[in-house]
Amino acid sequence: MGYRILLFDVDNTLLDFDANETESFRSMMDEMGEAWTEELYDTYKNLNRELWRSIEQGRISVEEGVNRRFSDLMACYGKQVDGRLWEQAYRRYLNQGIQEIPQVRQILGKLREDGYELYVITNGVEETQTSRMSRSGLDRYFRQLFISGKIGAGKPSGEFFDYVKSHVERFDAREALVIGDSLTSDIKGGIGAGIDTCWFCRNGNKDERAQEMEERDIRPTYVIEQLTDLFRILQMQP
Repeated sequence: MGYRILLFDVDNTLLDFDANETESFRSMMDEMGEAWTEELYDTYKNLNRELWRSIEQGRISVEEGVNRRFSDLMACYGKQVDGRLWEQAYRRYLNQGIQEIPQVRQILGKLREDGYELYVITNGVEETQTSRMSRSGLDRYFRQLFISGKIGAGKPSGEFFDYVKSHVERFDAREALVIGDSLTSDIKGGIGAGIDTCWFCRNGNKDERAQEMEERDIRPTYVIEQLTDLFRILQMQP
């Protein structure tokens, strides 16, 4: 039995979130009258990563995490700011980010042409993810967008994947494949839901990837370095 249902993450799988994040952060800091530095941005990324880890683990909500990240950041430098106001400014820039992963449009078009059912599964704010997918035009390749901010639960939780399963017609885990860049979100969630997984890992060498999988004790079904490698996996299916 081959794969029929392909469940795609968005950030750093379909759209280049790293590039969008960098540009949006610079623009937001300029709007708020703060100087951008590499050290400040690195502090933000580390802090934001920890907040999203807490979100994935269900310790805080998406809303709480995004509305406190900039107040937490500037507190590190002895400044008090309105985190919600800063988040709103950042969100305006982020919503406009539609930098694509190379060849993604051609890949999605070919997959749909070949009869695969494509769905988005993403963590994030509904307005942002919907806006970016719509502005990029990538939304037209997908039957449905499953967004944690709308569902009220996020990857890797069972609640998120149970929702997806119940809203995809004729869902069969044996015919589904999760494709994403995050071991702790996409891959861990897919494994927990009994779905095969494909880790899209653009960075790092094989030894580094093996070490990360070992440390996190998360084993994807497949590992690819380019989205085009997905065709090789699908061609292997009966």
